[in-house]
Amino acid sequence: MSSNLELIVIPPEEGTDPLKLMELAERILLGDTRKHTIDYLQQDKIWFAIDTDSWEKEGKIAPLRNFCRAMNARITEKYSEAKPYEAWNVAQSNPCFEVWLYYHHYADRPDREDVEKQPSVKAYVNKQIAGGFDYQRDPARLQDAIDNSEKNYTQQDNGNPDWFATEQFLLGKEIMGFVKTEVRKLRNKLG
Repeated sequence: MSSNLELIVIPPEEGTDPLKLMELAERILLGDTRKHTIDYLQQDKIWFAIDTDSWEKEGKIAPLRNFCRAMNARITEKYSEAKPYEAWNVAQSNPCFEVWLYYHHYADRPDREDVEKQPSVKAYVNKQIAGGFDYQRDPARLQDAIDNSEKNYTQQDNGNPDWFATEQFLLGKEIMGFVKTEVRKLRNKLG
């Protein structure tokens, strides 16, 4: 959508386990055989978009968040000319990424009893949004998704998102900073 934004999606090689994603990032972004270079002077950012699933109970989310904090702390140590910033980030959805899709279309958190009548949150969202994510139309709803998910965002005591909350709005804001004009044009075109 924008020539100022380069989005590199790195598919998980061994599933979506946060610890495996962290190991993958270390190997392809930091290791001697890295496939991509992070330019901290240009303020490149790395985002781990994760679901809560069972990872929280298994203790696999906190180490990923700690890894990101440690990487951010080392930026100015390693690159003295770089300004401190949050290069490494986690955008967690509870319980799943479909929560972010839901907020593209709905302003309020759903009634939990209605959701629990379905076999899963994914099934509930698919029932609410016929056809799922529309790659032609839904990008025009990016600002709606940001606003709706931020408005409904609450945290547990441990800092992780509450049920049917997502941190994807943080990543959405980053992207929107680059594509605001294009999103507005698309929205006007679609009506």
